[in-house]
Amino acid sequence: MSGTAPVIELAKLNVLIVEDSEEDADLIVLELKRGGYNPTYRRVDSAAGMVDALDEREWDLVLSDFSMPHFSLPEAMRLLQERGMDVPFVIVSATIGEEAAVEAMKAGAHDYILKHRLARLAPAVRRELRESSMRRERRRLEEQLRHAQKLESLGLLAGGVAHDFNNLLTGILGNASLVLEAIQPDPPTRMMLEDIIQAAERAADLTRQLLAYAGKGKFVIEPVDASALVRDISGLIRTSVPRTVDLVLDLDRALPDIEGDASQIQQLVMNLILNAVEATGARPGVVRVATGAREIRAGDAIDTLRPEPPAPGSYVSIEVKDTGCGMSPEVKAHIFDPFFTTKFTGRGLGLSAALGIVRGHGGAIGVESREREGSTFTVLLPALGQPAVRKPSPAALEAPALGTTAGVVLIIDDEEVVRRAARASLEHYGFTVFEAADGHDGADLFSRLHDRLSAVLLDLTMPRMDGYEVWRYIRRLRPDMKIVISSGFEESDAMTRFSSEPELYFIKKPYTAASLVRKIQKVVKPA
Repeated sequence: MSGTAPVIELAKLNVLIVEDSEEDADLIVLELKRGGYNPTYRRVDSAAGMVDALDEREWDLVLSDFSMPHFSLPEAMRLLQERGMDVPFVIVSATIGEEAAVEAMKAGAHDYILKHRLARLAPAVRRELRESSMRRERRRLEEQLRHAQKLESLGLLAGGVAHDFNNLLTGILGNASLVLEAIQPDPPTRMMLEDIIQAAERAADLTRQLLAYAGKGKFVIEPVDASALVRDISGLIRTSVPRTVDLVLDLDRALPDIEGDASQIQQLVMNLILNAVEATGARPGVVRVATGAREIRAGDAIDTLRPEPPAPGSYVSIEVKDTGCGMSPEVKAHIFDPFFTTKFTGRGLGLSAALGIVRGHGGAIGVESREREGSTFTVLLPALGQPAVRKPSPAALEAPALGTTAGVVLIIDDEEVVRRAARASLEHYGFTVFEAADGHDGADLFSRLHDRLSAVLLDLTMPRMDGYEVWRYIRRLRPDMKIVISSGFEESDAMTRFSSEPELYFIKKPYTAASLVRKIQKVVKPA
């Protein structure tokens, strides 16, 4: 009983053969087939032919003769190296001597095969393809490491900037909100102060983004109004938009909320807008950002959306449209790939990051584009189904009652603007305040005043002694002391070093006068 012989599938191989003899090229291809390959090949014997072939496609392997009438091995290697291509380059020659072969390999060739010993060709090709793959993987890992190190360095910088910026904002918010409460009703003046407070609160949102980027923030899932979010960041984005580009907002003010992290969604919108701005180049153009509600029904033509078409339901759409250069189908197919870019070196994470944010929020993103006709990116995020309910800003909350609390508070903070704002706020509401400019002075002052103090407002990051060391010192003298930790980091990150205890509290910078006073009043009120 005879059986059918198993079919052996040959490995596909794109081979560029630099050879002036068509017969020798046929022998090389035959030997590759005998070695288990199914080669797709092109033979060239001139510099122009090789340039055309290198532009035509990506090659897995280059096999080159040593001596040719109208072309040379050094020229072939130079053309490959000029393009930065790490492709195995193997010499296949009948005339090359050992000395010339060694020189060629020093110049960049990977191996050499004599034509009367072509049985060595397939094993040499397997070895060089394997080593080439290992080199590419090593470069990929090295690039990932460099990128991670760069992000770590930028993260440290972002965290430091955010910390200092939060201290400045604490002074701005504290003083402005205190003046707002102290002045007589004067609509023009109140409006200016409210504008200052609102701008400071938006700046505080930016520092939260910096801290999230630095890995020191906390992603908070909450209802988000997409129109308000786009409107709030448009002022920041306009500073990065050339005067030749007109940024137009078309925002639906009656949108339902979406559920997500506002910082991530802000990053998503900023990536799309900046990508659209760059697509316009140096010529005048328009970038239009629109929001709206959209219903997806079964059967809708949405197959082009990534990472997968959304399920039927209610969505909020964010559309970013530009009048820029547009994209070819080839470019459009790769725009969401990590590190793919049509711009200068160092770019290429914006749209892949955008896709990751959309995926994390259960949404979808798609693009329509034609060359010289601009591009339109559309993001769909699941709607919660009800109009947005706005949280009152800290400035809008009811102010504490004057003179209702008596207590003595020690402020320990290395930023003078923070100490002055906090002191003015607390004294305005009837507290007696002492202050220290760093942790060491704060510990010393606490040792002299601990029997008089009602609470301590303690900064977390200070020179000489940080907040954690001061906390330990206070606990040794007064285990029952009420301590409010103050930091620009999120509470979950700032409080990780402290053991859980009922007498330890937290307030996040920047804070208004009213929010600080409410916190201290809550801490010192009788149980």
